[in-house]
Amino acid sequence: MKLKKAIFVLTDSNDQHVAESAIQLCKKFKSKLFVLFIIETGRISRLARLTQKKSDMLRKKIEDEGWQSLYLIEDEADKTGVSTSLHLENGFATTIVKKYVDAYNIDTLLVKRKNETKKLFVSSMVPVIGL
Repeated sequence: MKLKKAIFVLTDSNDQHVAESAIQLCKKFKSKLFVLFIIETGRISRLARLTQKKSDMLRKKIEDEGWQSLYLIEDEADKTGVSTSLHLENGFATTIVKKYVDAYNIDTLLVKRKNETKKLFVSSMVPVIGL
């Protein structure tokens, strides 16, 4: 299996706990790890309706949590010698992942297995590993 460049996709800060598996895979295959936090379209408005909070405040909070997760993962990867590239995007996960796979010649997609990521398994043009 070729694993030169892998992308680990997070859709919320709770996905961070499976990062260790992504880091270890990249260490084993001497791969570069792209870490992508996606604030999915529609998530902010759903949360705003449920919590009665303003969308702008929620977006800022989720974005801050996203960057915090990315930096923590980068710190862990750095300790094991795995090179990382951090990214945060807003939009539809399938569209954003495809853009990154094409732009950076990613050969493997790493995601936490959950209902929200099923669409990534189905739509990906590269192998997907569920963590």
